[in-house]
Amino acid sequence: MAAKPTLPWSHACWHVLRIALSFSLIFLDNTILFFTALLAYFPYLPYLRLRQKRNVRFYPKTILITGIGTPHGLKLARAWAAEGHRVIGADVTDLDLPIRSGGSMSKALVAFYRIPKDHYISRILDVINREKVDIWIPCSPKATSIEDATARQMVESRTGCKCITFDENLAICFAGESFTKFVTERGLPVLEYHRVQSRDSVHKILHRSPSKSYRISRATPTANDRALLLPRRTISKTYTCLSEIQITQERPWILQQQFRLGEVFADLLIVRGQVQAIKVRLSDAGWGSSRLDQALSAAIQTLMQSLATKCGTRSTGHLTVRLMIDEEFDAHSVRHSIYIAGCSSGAKVIENLLHDIPCPVAGYLSVFPSNPVDSGSITASLSSTPPKKFAQAAILPAAFLHFSLLHFVLTLVEVAESELVRLLFWRDPLFTPLDPLPWWWEVHVYRPLREVWMMVKQTREAGLKEY
Repeated sequence: MAAKPTLPWSHACWHVLRIALSFSLIFLDNTILFFTALLAYFPYLPYLRLRQKRNVRFYPKTILITGIGTPHGLKLARAWAAEGHRVIGADVTDLDLPIRSGGSMSKALVAFYRIPKDHYISRILDVINREKVDIWIPCSPKATSIEDATARQMVESRTGCKCITFDENLAICFAGESFTKFVTERGLPVLEYHRVQSRDSVHKILHRSPSKSYRISRATPTANDRALLLPRRTISKTYTCLSEIQITQERPWILQQQFRLGEVFADLLIVRGQVQAIKVRLSDAGWGSSRLDQALSAAIQTLMQSLATKCGTRSTGHLTVRLMIDEEFDAHSVRHSIYIAGCSSGAKVIENLLHDIPCPVAGYLSVFPSNPVDSGSITASLSSTPPKKFAQAAILPAAFLHFSLLHFVLTLVEVAESELVRLLFWRDPLFTPLDPLPWWWEVHVYRPLREVWMMVKQTREAGLKEY
């Protein structure tokens, strides 16, 4: 007889905790929803739209935003609607849960669609044709950059809709080592990475760039190996250091350029080869306040504009570029040098770009030649990279491994407090006084039902494994 399927207590407790926290706030949140809903009767927003529609130069567009259930997708939808445009929302779904996300309940939307992950491209094309969409902005994390690029090729070849995502060629170039080759071929500064097979090749690289610092390590390091810094204080010490290591074709080493001042991330909106929005995220929380940091930000913006220009006029999309800042010494001066170290594209870029800054609606509209925007007027915004949040979902299972009941209870209280803070309306990015329903629906309808659905799914999977 097969064993009775059971859901691990750690996971079940986590789901139940989230559901209980959601329902514990329902009476308070209902009161907040009632009073904020009264603000909808204030005439500011309707008057704003009426004034825009009376403007003879204003031509409303139909905007499709996929990933409307994400905070950045909803923020975009609200920004476009506030400007008087017609916004269509869609969620890419890979679950059988028949409940709409909180973002889909926003009054900024005139229509909403659920797009199955298995039929992503065909359904996107159907929605664009049905709603006569002018601009499509993909914000869903469930679709890859390659999928969005493939959809762009299909959409722009069959409709007049403009897509804010890179085409297939650039999407491939922006992936992994292809990006390094792509940037190097265009003469932009790249963080050096060499696979060396002899000491002579190491000396040549060091001689070619005497102001740079490098780290050398085995291509397949062992637990006892450690990287060495080059060059040394003197040439003789450098030669001595290299003479003590064996570098051959069978046992190559990796020589990688060092950066002495840290890393920076540049989040970009590129439209037709022009940077229309840029945020510079500094890894050090102390950066951003001095005039030197402002100058560094301006230099990064200039470099990013060069990258966008060399990508061509068909380059339109969101891109995060990882940069390394090095301090290079000459005979009588010290200068900061910026090197490109990698990139990423997709929905995560939009989330970082739009955090705490207004949505660049005019920048998106510049995808049409009739709506040009002077990129010289664009200034980079500075922010510190927020610390990574710990994954509370992993704490409870770990707590069960301890025998102390008190330790588990304390961990449970800590996690509950963290989750409770996240549920507070003023901490939730979905909440705005003029559009509170998405926040309420997400907290008290979508998330609890999703937790129940996950419990049922995990129970079924556990049962299948038992049988």
